[in-house]
Amino acid sequence: AEFNQNPESLYFNDGQRRIDFILVYEDESRKENRKRSFNKKQKRKREVYESNLITRGLQLEATRSILDEKVIFVKVHAPWEVLCTYAEIMHIHLPLQPNDLKVQDSPFSWITRFFSVNENIIKPEKEFFTAPFENERLSDFYIQDKSTFFSPATRSRIVHFILCRGEYAVRDNVKKFGINKLLDSGIYKAAFPLHDSRFNHQSQDPSCPNERYLLYREWAHPRNIFKLQPLHFIRKYYGEKIGIYFAWLGFYTQMLLLAAVVGLGCFLYGYFTKDNCTWR
Repeated sequence: AEFNQNPESLYFNDGQRRIDFILVYEDESRKENRKRSFNKKQKRKREVYESNLITRGLQLEATRSILDEKVIFVKVHAPWEVLCTYAEIMHIHLPLQPNDLKVQDSPFSWITRFFSVNENIIKPEKEFFTAPFENERLSDFYIQDKSTFFSPATRSRIVHFILCRGEYAVRDNVKKFGINKLLDSGIYKAAFPLHDSRFNHQSQDPSCPNERYLLYREWAHPRNIFKLQPLHFIRKYYGEKIGIYFAWLGFYTQMLLLAAVVGLGCFLYGYFTKDNCTWR
């Protein structure tokens, strides 16, 4: 497909199918390389691999780069049926119903309000009871909108799971598979999910949620060094593993502050009493 001149778009050219992953390769027919047989082998492996991805239900759309005609971007989209199938295979926990348990406020909650992010900008995420996804119990899950039921991080995780298991060759009855091997052999130059927009500029595209920009403005910017982390928002954008990492990092830093205060007190005590110190 031709580039639609919309650099901030997160969708295929039809504006309906979300881009969940990007594969990048160089067109062998435009390479200035005399090893034509090698290029043909690479092309054949890539075609077999992409054919298997389509067989697994993924949808692809290729667009040539406007900066380098040799470079081609393959946009990957996972339809609803594919997401449901692999969410069950991967045992991904998804919302069942809103959490209606009442949580008692801490007596020190008024202190944390001064260090919390602005809730008018980053709104608190709704809590849910979750369970491993099952297609047979689809009606039990909290599905208000199919397009937002799977978060972008979850969609990319599912597509990466499929990419790591896609076959591209069979040699001596042994199947060769995986995007990592194709990257190592140079058949693909890169494979990555898309960010929402530029981190330091708000997107002008109404279909772009600007979550990355909000994270930079309210969390990653140096002026917010004393603010509490919006862990729910980090988890929503980057996924559970990175969310847990920053939750642990924040707890670890807080515990180090206690040790730093004690250490500073010992240092000051030693500094102000050094003249009265008697060696024996």
